[in-house]
Amino acid sequence: MKATLLTKFALGFLFLNVIALTTKATDLKPIKLSSFSTKNGLSQNNVNDILYDKYGFLWIGTDDGLNKFDGHSFQKFTSNSINGLSFSSIRCLKNDPLEDKLWIGTNGSLEVYDFETKIFTKVKVQNKHTVEDIKGITWCNNKQWVGINHIGLFVKDKGLENYQKIEGTEGAIQSIAAFKNTLFLASDKGLITISNRTFSEISIPTLHQFKKQNIFILKRINNQLFVGTKDGSLYSIDNQLKPQKLYSGKNKIKTVSLDHKQNIWIGTEGNGIILLEKAKQYKSFTLLHHKSNGKTINYIYKGVENNIWIGTFGDGLQLYNESDPFFLFTEEKTYSLGLSHNSVTSITEVKDNQLFVGTDGGGVDKVNLKNGKIENVLSNKFVISLEKNDDKVWVGKYHDGLSYFDKNDKIHQFTLKDQFGKSLSTDNIWDIQFDLENNMWLATTVGVIKYNQNTESVTRYLHQNNIKNTLSNNDTRKVYLDIKGDIWIGSFNGLNKYNKANDNFEQLYLNQTKNDSLNTNNAIISICEDNNFNLWIGTFGNGLWKLDRQTDTFSPAAINQQLPNQVIYSIENDLDGILWLSTNKGLVAFNSLENTIRCFSAEDGLQGKQFNVGASFLLNNGNLAFGGTEGLNVFNGVKAMHFLQENPNVKVTSLTLYNEFQNANTMDISNQESLQLPPHHRTFSLGFVGLDYNYHHNIEYRYRLKGFEEHWHKSKSTKTVIYSNLLYGNYSFEVQCRYKGQKWGELTKIEVLLQANYWETLYFKLSIALLIALALVGIYYIYVRNLKKQKEMLDQMVKERSQALLAKEMDILEMNNQKAELIKEALAMREKELTTHALRLVHLNTLIDHIDKKLESIQKTPEEFSPSKINSIRREIKEVDDLEKDWKVLNSLFAEVHKPFIETLTKTHPTLTEGNIRMCYLIKLNMSSKDIASIMGISSNSVKVARKRLRKRLELESDDSLEEYIMKMGQ
Repeated sequence: MKATLLTKFALGFLFLNVIALTTKATDLKPIKLSSFSTKNGLSQNNVNDILYDKYGFLWIGTDDGLNKFDGHSFQKFTSNSINGLSFSSIRCLKNDPLEDKLWIGTNGSLEVYDFETKIFTKVKVQNKHTVEDIKGITWCNNKQWVGINHIGLFVKDKGLENYQKIEGTEGAIQSIAAFKNTLFLASDKGLITISNRTFSEISIPTLHQFKKQNIFILKRINNQLFVGTKDGSLYSIDNQLKPQKLYSGKNKIKTVSLDHKQNIWIGTEGNGIILLEKAKQYKSFTLLHHKSNGKTINYIYKGVENNIWIGTFGDGLQLYNESDPFFLFTEEKTYSLGLSHNSVTSITEVKDNQLFVGTDGGGVDKVNLKNGKIENVLSNKFVISLEKNDDKVWVGKYHDGLSYFDKNDKIHQFTLKDQFGKSLSTDNIWDIQFDLENNMWLATTVGVIKYNQNTESVTRYLHQNNIKNTLSNNDTRKVYLDIKGDIWIGSFNGLNKYNKANDNFEQLYLNQTKNDSLNTNNAIISICEDNNFNLWIGTFGNGLWKLDRQTDTFSPAAINQQLPNQVIYSIENDLDGILWLSTNKGLVAFNSLENTIRCFSAEDGLQGKQFNVGASFLLNNGNLAFGGTEGLNVFNGVKAMHFLQENPNVKVTSLTLYNEFQNANTMDISNQESLQLPPHHRTFSLGFVGLDYNYHHNIEYRYRLKGFEEHWHKSKSTKTVIYSNLLYGNYSFEVQCRYKGQKWGELTKIEVLLQANYWETLYFKLSIALLIALALVGIYYIYVRNLKKQKEMLDQMVKERSQALLAKEMDILEMNNQKAELIKEALAMREKELTTHALRLVHLNTLIDHIDKKLESIQKTPEEFSPSKINSIRREIKEVDDLEKDWKVLNSLFAEVHKPFIETLTKTHPTLTEGNIRMCYLIKLNMSSKDIASIMGISSNSVKVARKRLRKRLELESDDSLEEYIMKMGQ
């Protein structure tokens, strides 16, 4: 059901009119009535029966279909519905006390609804194809009784299939009831009583007066049987079967019920509802309302939470809830009763249960809360303040100054002028307050006015720049008298405390600074003192503030961030010390001791969102009155604070399945505790609802699907959640609800089993695992077998390769040996050549020495010098010219034969001279000192010196052998 259901509270009022048994009504009580009709989803507006099932849902039978109602939406069943009824006109409803079924009597058949299968079944009472107009269904000691109009009364014992007709019961049957083991049948021929044991008619002497009366209704409630007649009389029959007449009227009694106070509610044909109050010895009250007065009431049913459900002929389903704390007065005319204007701007109580209500353009209305009477006593005026003092009611108007009503409700204009000679006739009088000396204080747009009633002097106090003790601002909206008698003035730029001794003001600012211009932070429009003498300040846009009277400083209320709105139009302190704040977004109840608040909105029964400045009043009986732009609310604060304390039960109501084409199939699961969904339904949605028939707009939800998620999802309006592509397995859908600001209620859960596809089952997985294991074993066997074959082949190949490699290695080894031999031979040859060159060097050095001696001889004996000797010397010198070449050849050969030696020597001793290196070469060639001396052309002593120097260069110790060191080097 869409949010249009929320508009049901916008209907008018019920008024209970106290009357004697045969006298006219004199007393009225305004009580709220809610309405549901075809506009809200009801199948038809003629309601014939109402019943709760054991799951908490409300069933409504109409002339065109059966309705299941959860407080939010209607589910309709008619003869056109799939698996629906055979006939659509519902006569009666009854819960089966033995089975989980609902029995429905229609205009053509007896039907039964199975809560488990969700299927309607037509039940044949007679074994004939006839239309059976069912007028009543009941049970007595496990026997089911069915009354069929113009056919008779039938009974069926438990365990039997067929119904037995009770003879002599033919006729116009109106109603049946079981009481004291007896079946009572209401007909146009009187009251018929049937024994539940013998199934025969019995005579009860105390009830003979009903034999010839046209009985229309029978209703057993607790230990009483109520009997209503066509001529308008109501009787009760007690356990001794003694009747008592409770009411006598002129209209047919169609229905009867008891409320929780044991008051009797009577529905009549054409005369609305009659209420018999037990506390007043069953005095009767006629319920007045344009939806019920003068109308036919088909059925009245006592529901849960003090609800009274009313089924009407043509006006749908009505609901009265005694727990609703908020009464509403608006312009809506209920039998010509209504406010002159919806916008209520001021309120005062002139005497107990009688208010004067100022409106924005409609003047002043006198409202009698006891009898509901509203009278306009001043019309076409914009009234913005009211205050009663002694026998006068003072009226402040917009641009029209001040007036007052005398004790005869005659209006008079206030004509006195202030000290400046200015009349009050054009002032805006925003507030009126009397101090302890009976001086009247007026908050106006142009300062504050004090009127001394004794001297009739009028003093206007104004703001003066640069003068500290004047008003902080001329635009004032509130005058407040605290318990000590001090006068406080709230202005649009600060708070002012009146100093009587000096006749001036102390200026106080929320931000502790003065600002001559309008400052929203300092705009004060409401003031109130709590039970602990704290002064609370309501601002125009800056929330609620508290004044510390010791330091004259302000602090913002701790609850400011929780307020629905920061404009505080008015504040009232109720008898329990709760501060009630009116705002642009409803009312707020503030517990200043606990720093907690509770918010109320238009959906709770308030006149609307926005309230008006100063439009509030605490009545003598402790009730509160607040006015806003859409009317006047009167309520009991204590009752309101206990309003909606117990959370409703939450039900999972529907399951919607989606196929691959996204086509939806919705089914009722409201009485199921578990679900099993096939594999192809992994996308589904669940619907849930809190079973509240009055304030469902105040319900909040939280839900989760355990097994899929652990965190909660919160919702204020959505009551459907969709899940898709879930894995198979077990889940648990959990949901809770609560009224706003309350603790979460009881947990409701439904188990959800998502069945697995065959490929997701354990059997399938085990089978696949087994097949895989067998395949792996087979593969392993084949692999091992192939591995063995491969090993054999590899072994053979290795063997062959090894033999080939061995042969090849032998060839290589032989080649290497041959190569080594060649290298060895080459080295030997080179060594031989090296030795030969070394010997040649020795020879050459010897030759040089010989030539030297010859030259020395010639020098001594020149005369012996001859050409032949000269030629001989030349030949010898020529041989000596090749000496350096021979050294180069020697170096080259040495490098070729002893390459590692040379590399090691030069790397280890990089500082060796060329002579040192030649000495090392010759020692390496194992030359003797004599040979070395000859090769190098030096003396033996010089060789010794050279060897000594070489040892030093090689950094050898004294005991180290030079020959061994050089011979080992490079090996």
